[in-house]
Amino acid sequence: MINIKNNILWLGLAMLIVITNGLVGHFYPPNGIFFTPVVLISTTFFVCFGTKKIRFIYLSFLTYFFVAFNDILVKLYTGGTHDIEGQHWIHLLLIIGLIPVLLIFFASLLKKSQDTLLHKIFSFILLILLIVLHLKLFKNLGV
Repeated sequence: MINIKNNILWLGLAMLIVITNGLVGHFYPPNGIFFTPVVLISTTFFVCFGTKKIRFIYLSFLTYFFVAFNDILVKLYTGGTHDIEGQHWIHLLLIIGLIPVLLIFFASLLKKSQDTLLHKIFSFILLILLIVLHLKLFKNLGV
């Protein structure tokens, strides 16, 4: 029972950070974009190291959810001019944040030993594929 409360606490805190960044981006336009790497790193850290007894396949989906939700909030609700140059700035800061996200996720795979090696490899590849698919599908969102 304590693990469920602990997981809800960490996932709720990650959601609060993403929503707060969306609001900051809406009311103070460039700041939401510039905070993207910090938001991605903190939410991934909370998902990977704060939660307990969650299989890695679900950690892949949760990590992707917070990355995608932050990206969609920034692209749709951040104020300012949404032209191609703005999209490139958003993507640049997203990529800067995704590098530590993948490293944190990989470190959590090495630290936790609850799943088999095959599940860990599949989870890491799944996270990469989900992010690549997201970037392909939502590349021009908000332009």
